[in-house]
Amino acid sequence: MAYKEVTTVGTIEWAKVFEDNRDMRGFDGEYEKTEGAYVVDQVLDKDEYQKLVNAGSQKKPKQKRLMDGEIVIKMMRPHRVVTRDGRELPQAGGAPEVTDAEGNPINERIGNGSKAEITNLISTFKGQDGKVYARTTMTKIKITDLVPYEEKEAEMSW
Repeated sequence: MAYKEVTTVGTIEWAKVFEDNRDMRGFDGEYEKTEGAYVVDQVLDKDEYQKLVNAGSQKKPKQKRLMDGEIVIKMMRPHRVVTRDGRELPQAGGAPEVTDAEGNPINERIGNGSKAEITNLISTFKGQDGKVYARTTMTKIKITDLVPYEEKEAEMSW
């Protein structure tokens, strides 16, 4: 297995990167087996997206946003990783490190439009079918421009 770290810079949206607000379900329950996942969408320009591609990531942009002319990648980190034989790999899961521009830990919610540097670990490996695969796992988020999180009031529609 080969490992590469790559950091991309861009605006982020829908940050669920803390243990108390992680995505517990995902699309069609995909995160249930890992007891949730830490996820964030990052808007990238072509050069930033090319960094991921050059590092071997197989992440693809969200199709609808791509049709609107934007490259948006969902970055993810599972909460709990267990091998096929049942061993837990604590280094492969858990919340990513989230800091401000000076490296101080952040624990407040992050609003849409914040700017961030996201570091991913790209793990490439050969599958049982002989093909080469890559796993892209978010490890660190450095918030360089924090937009305060605003809780939207639920509208009553009676």
